[in-house]
Amino acid sequence: MDLIKMTEDIWKTYFFGGEQSNFQLLDILDPDCVIIGTGKHEFYKNVKEFTQALAIEMKERKDIQFQVKDFWCEKKEISPDVCLVYGGLYIWWESEDKRIYINMDSRFSFLYRMEGQAWKLVHIHQSLPNMEQLDGEYFPKTLFKQMEKSQEKIAILTDLAQKDSLTGLINYRTFQEMYRSMEKDKTWLFVLDLDDFKDINDSFGHMAGNDVLQKMADILTSAVRSQDIVCRMGGDEFVLLCSNLHNDNAAEELMKRLLKSVNQRGETEKVWTGMSIGGTLVRDGEILEDAFRRADSALYAAKTDGKNRYRIV
Repeated sequence: MDLIKMTEDIWKTYFFGGEQSNFQLLDILDPDCVIIGTGKHEFYKNVKEFTQALAIEMKERKDIQFQVKDFWCEKKEISPDVCLVYGGLYIWWESEDKRIYINMDSRFSFLYRMEGQAWKLVHIHQSLPNMEQLDGEYFPKTLFKQMEKSQEKIAILTDLAQKDSLTGLINYRTFQEMYRSMEKDKTWLFVLDLDDFKDINDSFGHMAGNDVLQKMADILTSAVRSQDIVCRMGGDEFVLLCSNLHNDNAAEELMKRLLKSVNQRGETEKVWTGMSIGGTLVRDGEILEDAFRRADSALYAAKTDGKNRYRIV
């Protein structure tokens, strides 16, 4: 039997032979023939599964008239009773109303095996080559681009989830997670609140208020050490977590430096305000809520005493 001619006839029967002829071609298929098509759903473990799918496909084809632009195949004998036929198939068609367009340049391999006195098809695999893959590439460079875009998207979404969109500081949810996971040796928690910030929004507008918040965030980031954590809790309130401050004096020096930076910036800004700070030493094994409660009470004391100052408890 000429297996190359048989392979060509099978394709012609499948595309042009009509529904009855298509079912006749199944006679050459081994009952356990595995068929893999070009679609992600086109995987058939046996002829029965393929027959069921083929019956549905025949009804969906309607008036489609395939045109073969190119066909080629070659044969390679694996053993006296096993033969591989492989090649390419280029199918084209376009409906008159331009709503359906078929342009499929695929590759295929048919594996034949001698069973008794007749050849049977035991495996069919059809695939579509990626036309973007260049010579010498194991996979197309576009995969790199897709992967880079996915990584960029993940990075952006992660950044949005972790950071405050206005100031670029981490948000309070992320701050809570970092607090739980970090070693808290001689660690101080500071709660900072802008003084009379509502007056800025009322007098100059929220855009001016946003500008002040962004500049305050820059000051805080610049004034603390690289290992310190700066967070915008929300509104006009910020939170700092600073480790390795060995005593009250070190904590007070940090708060004095922060207030000095804020006040100096106010000398050149047309719209500005002061800041009040409350601080507390985090106790061994203490949850954030308890430490925050003490720092917040210290902040309230600073506000009560006249604002633009710090207090510790």
